[in-house]
Amino acid sequence: MFRPRWRKVIRDLWLNRARTILVVLSVAVGVFSVGVIGTSRFVLSEQLNASYMATNPTAALLMTSTAFDKKMVESIRNMPEVAEAEGRRNVGVRLKLGENEWRSMQLNIIDDFDDIRVDKIYHEEGQWPPGKQEILVERGALGLTNAEIGDEVIIRAPNGKERVVRIVGTAHDLYAQMYTLSGFAYGYATFDVLEWLGEPRDFNDLRFTVAENSMDREHITIVAQDVQDKLEKGGVGIFFNMAMVPGQHPLNFIIEPMLAMLGVLGLLALILSAFLVINMISALLTQQRKQIGVMKAIGATASQLLVMYFVNVILLGVLSLVISVPLGMLGAQMFSEGMAGMLNFDIDNFYIPPPVLIAQIVVALFVPVVASTYPILMGVRVTVREAISDYGIGKAFGQSIIDRILIKLRFQFLTRPTIISLRNTFRRKARLGLTLATLVIGGTIFISVFTVQDSLESTLDMFLSYYNYDVAFQLARPYRTSYLEEEVLKVPGVTNMEGWFFGNMRRVRPDGTESDNIIFFSPPADTKLVNPTVIEGRWLIPEDDNAVVVNTMFLNNEDDVKLGDTITLKIQGEEEEWHVVGIMVGGNIMSTIFTNYKYISQKLHRVNESEWIFTQTTDHSPEFRKAVQARIEEHFGNLGVRTSMGVTVDEDIQSAKNIFALLVALMLVMATLIAVVGGLGLMGTMSINVLERTREVGVMRAIGAGNRAVLKIVMIEGVLIGVLSWFIAMLVALPVSKLVSDMIGQLFMSAALDYTFSYLGATIWLVMVIVLAMVSSLLPAWSAVRLTVREVLSYE
Repeated sequence: MFRPRWRKVIRDLWLNRARTILVVLSVAVGVFSVGVIGTSRFVLSEQLNASYMATNPTAALLMTSTAFDKKMVESIRNMPEVAEAEGRRNVGVRLKLGENEWRSMQLNIIDDFDDIRVDKIYHEEGQWPPGKQEILVERGALGLTNAEIGDEVIIRAPNGKERVVRIVGTAHDLYAQMYTLSGFAYGYATFDVLEWLGEPRDFNDLRFTVAENSMDREHITIVAQDVQDKLEKGGVGIFFNMAMVPGQHPLNFIIEPMLAMLGVLGLLALILSAFLVINMISALLTQQRKQIGVMKAIGATASQLLVMYFVNVILLGVLSLVISVPLGMLGAQMFSEGMAGMLNFDIDNFYIPPPVLIAQIVVALFVPVVASTYPILMGVRVTVREAISDYGIGKAFGQSIIDRILIKLRFQFLTRPTIISLRNTFRRKARLGLTLATLVIGGTIFISVFTVQDSLESTLDMFLSYYNYDVAFQLARPYRTSYLEEEVLKVPGVTNMEGWFFGNMRRVRPDGTESDNIIFFSPPADTKLVNPTVIEGRWLIPEDDNAVVVNTMFLNNEDDVKLGDTITLKIQGEEEEWHVVGIMVGGNIMSTIFTNYKYISQKLHRVNESEWIFTQTTDHSPEFRKAVQARIEEHFGNLGVRTSMGVTVDEDIQSAKNIFALLVALMLVMATLIAVVGGLGLMGTMSINVLERTREVGVMRAIGAGNRAVLKIVMIEGVLIGVLSWFIAMLVALPVSKLVSDMIGQLFMSAALDYTFSYLGATIWLVMVIVLAMVSSLLPAWSAVRLTVREVLSYE
């Protein structure tokens, strides 16, 4: 048989089921959050890394401006520093979606689908490999084609030829998500299809892995330069040479900040849960003061009471653990699979990582014990006289400044129930402080999440204000600018055109090392077709020679560079000093430099040549832009002008938004989780408040108060606490949301976001706390008023 005190512990849990459920839910909120966020973080990171490494990812990627053949691939493969090498052909084609609607597609030509050695792609569905006049589509990009497996589609090659091909299956390619996020379809075909399109049977894409030190990026960079030298000696021009970060997915610049935010969310949820527990346990001990006095009067010692109440708390933690661990695993699985779908990989083995399970156990058992230590110590120290004489109504009301203000309010415009609600709200100030702290934390996080989302959208709008053109084309090779302008202006609907030059360069650092490849764009200094957002310094002017404007992503990689510095850049093997005259946001999500077209074209002996053209149209609607794009493509096809890619500004803007869609989706998930946590906290604390006032309800009813008056008093009290917490949360959220916005801006764009406080988020939280306060007050209050006066007055 259990001793009486252990029977009391079990009896307390059972007879006070409502209170037990509230405390268990408070603890379970934190345990659930730790389970969902911790498990998701572990699983996403581990499974993505495993999926990525299984593809035998390339150590470096070289895109060439001139073609190379199998013999060159074989010679690269025979280099002692190289473990494996593979050549591919990337062709930018256009996929017809409707009468005048085309979508850009990157068609990847693979020599042998059954012997892919680097950056492996896998058979997903349908036929494998594709045959003549057939293509595969990456599984994540199939929706961009407006077609299904087995459908025939029309594609237009860079030379203007149009062919009907059949989509015979889908493939899984981890790399493809980089392109599908940008709105590009991603397809695969054999060289037979390439030849049928009128393109040569050669390569322009080289991928290789290193024989030694495969996780040493510095070594990979050296080998990549050796490979580039070998290609250039063979007459192959290099457009792009990038050493990959070993073991990191190409989308890591998005994934890492998201995982970091998950970690921050877990910490905040844990803090929020701890406040909930402190509030609940404090209320529980306050409610049992009289019982403590009775037990002391019949001989219970302080140490016995301490052990008894700590066991009570541990049992509550165990109950929360039983509930939250399976729910946390289910929530983590749903969240992880959703994020995996967005990142285009599969979760093959879902499990609860041991560190996360240990963390959940610690949170469920340790946090409640720590949170309850102070109220338990204070509770068991109460004397028998103090405990038995306590009626749970509060003591010494009217002594503080707040109390005296509230007393004076009775002579003003407030009704008696409202005055009683105000006094009740501030009667137990310590408990009110804990309740407000819980709600303020939840409200601050909720409002901050919406503020970060609004700031991100505002920054993205500023980022996209860079674009002031309607239709743009990347050409397969340089063409004379004057010729292009003459021909493009013949196309109906075109009013203006600019020719740009672009390429890649490297920065030679002071220590002699070289940076990764940096994209450079060379527009006319007085360009009218883009609107650069310069945050420091100035934009290019026609008189500039070796002057550059860099974007914030460049500074993220080259953090020693500042406005006004002189840097050494290496272009086509030649080094030259350049002056940083401006820093801008936008233009590209990659490290980018802008130079004056006039100067760079002379330096590279490309005077009057362009590789990009930007145009403006008479009408700026998306439909008209697409129609003009189709006309230009048709005109270029008749002239024999080869294009690699054509986009409207609408497609460019959408592709930029798609890249941040994952972050926006995560923000919405964060807001939802915080709303749930804050809502449960509010419901729990308000319900405890009402339970503790059950005896007061009996007193009021005994002196004539009706049910409606009691309900009104309780609900006004709840709404007052909710509104007060919202007001404080608004004030706290202003600096906190700015701090979080700046942090996320630095993670994603290497610059602070355009801070935009979310009044919508604040309004939503206000409505939520009012509704939740009313609901959480109404339900227990309604239960209390249904009791008889005798039952209420005898309530413990």
